[in-house]
Amino acid sequence: MKITVNKNQQKINFNTHVGTIIMIAQQTAQKGITNFNYDVPRGLGFGCIELIREVKKQTDDSVFGGIRRCSYSKETINFCIRN
Repeated sequence: MKITVNKNQQKINFNTHVGTIIMIAQQTAQKGITNFNYDVPRGLGFGCIELIREVKKQTDDSVFGGIRRCSYSKETINFCIRN
């Protein structure tokens, strides 16, 4: 039996994460907070750099992020919202 990777599902997962990050950014901004953390998704076929770039692109550079290592096993993306 041949096993193939469903590239369409990877794209759907990527878009879901981007949408979730943008929604969190909107809710965070409404509370008057300028930054938030998002756990780095693993094993989904895309990395955190791609997520950061796409969120920045879709929010017209008003939300940007950087990678932060909390421990050896966990990384988070620290997003900031520009005023």
